[in-house]
Amino acid sequence: MNNATLHRRTLIKDSLPAPHHYLAKRDLLKRLPRGEWAVITCPAHKGGAEKTPSLSVSLVDGHFRCFACGASGGDIVALHRLMTGQKFIDAVRDLGGRFE
Repeated sequence: MNNATLHRRTLIKDSLPAPHHYLAKRDLLKRLPRGEWAVITCPAHKGGAEKTPSLSVSLVDGHFRCFACGASGGDIVALHRLMTGQKFIDAVRDLGGRFE
């Protein structure tokens, strides 16, 4: 299946890792999450080496926002893309996502 075919298919959201699992697997949870939210260091500024984590990630659906630089996105794929610099299709594949 080529990339053009994948673009016309629907991503199966349940095939992606849960946000908490994604963050824990990558050792990004330096603080305990509070309710629906986890706070991590933002990879978009200071090379992810900020001293005070400023990126809030929803543990429900993975949307996120950095309160220092304004980086934001709507799901765990967007967060993975921010962290890795990958294109959408490559990020989905890297996360083990599937299309229907």
